[in-house]
Amino acid sequence: MSNQLIHLLAQWYPLKDSHQWVLGLIYKTQGSCYRKAGAVMLFSDAGHQLGVLSGGCLESDINKQAQRVMQDGKYRTAVYDDNDEEDIAFKLGVGCGGVVHLALLPVKSDNHYLQLHTVYSHLVSGNACLWKQEINGELSSSVSICGAQPTGSSELADTTPLVKAAAKKVAASLDTQNGKRFLTVHCQSPPHILIIGGGYDATFVVKMAVQQGWSVSVWDPRPAQARVEHFTDANFIVESTEADALNLHIAEHNVDAAVLMSHHRQIDSKALATLSRHPLKYVAMLGPIHRKEEMFALAGVTESDFQGFFASPAGFDIGGDLPESIALSIIAQCHAVLAQKLPLLQQ
Repeated sequence: MSNQLIHLLAQWYPLKDSHQWVLGLIYKTQGSCYRKAGAVMLFSDAGHQLGVLSGGCLESDINKQAQRVMQDGKYRTAVYDDNDEEDIAFKLGVGCGGVVHLALLPVKSDNHYLQLHTVYSHLVSGNACLWKQEINGELSSSVSICGAQPTGSSELADTTPLVKAAAKKVAASLDTQNGKRFLTVHCQSPPHILIIGGGYDATFVVKMAVQQGWSVSVWDPRPAQARVEHFTDANFIVESTEADALNLHIAEHNVDAAVLMSHHRQIDSKALATLSRHPLKYVAMLGPIHRKEEMFALAGVTESDFQGFFASPAGFDIGGDLPESIALSIIAQCHAVLAQKLPLLQQ
């Protein structure tokens, strides 16, 4: 199961009233740490541990503290300092050398589930949102779709941090209002990648994208390709043979990226023409450089027609030629583009 926020909340949501729950929330870090501010984990009295807050080093101690929160219903904060010889993090041999500031907050109907159910609803609908959570005190919360006014369990008059977080698309920002600390977390649905081509090599790209927690669509107009039994992990298989159906699917499902790997001139060229009409962040196509020019000519497009990053040949050159290696190189490159790791792309 992916550690994407939407997948953690999908497991928690149907059980939210069946168990006692505690949210582990990293609200500040210093130095080198496995997870950064905004990372969450959910603990229950039935033994559920959804998500990760470290590389497995701190979870056992965090779970013990979460159990105490369940017993008395009071929030707690903790600091794990890997540089302090007296700190539990040092004694556990974490070795990262950083400091993690953690809040453990009860999640129950009385505090409106910290508005996590609202966050989940927005993410399922494909809407990015800003979740603002008080770290201590009354544990007030609010959620707003990016660009909208916040709604939640308390009045939060100052929405400036929300606007700033949305504009910068930072993972999280910590601020103080009237002596209270609030963490604003930018929450968004996982990327949606479209695979053009339903051959054997495409199955590896799909599996690797699914392991990242991404949504995946597959389209191949050839009846012998993109068979359901070969792509059981895919979220959608576009069964129509018409490019217009592909055009509609991209618009309806907010596709972020696409990989052309049909190994077929007509299919790739038609798909290229369709993809050029959408603001995709990443488009990649298999094949040598000269094939790219041939496909552009058949599609009647140029590279400037694509708003995002266009890669052909697709993926990083990692020195592999097996389907598994090619899939790794493509997903890694796509991930770098979506994460805006431009220095990596320029290497």
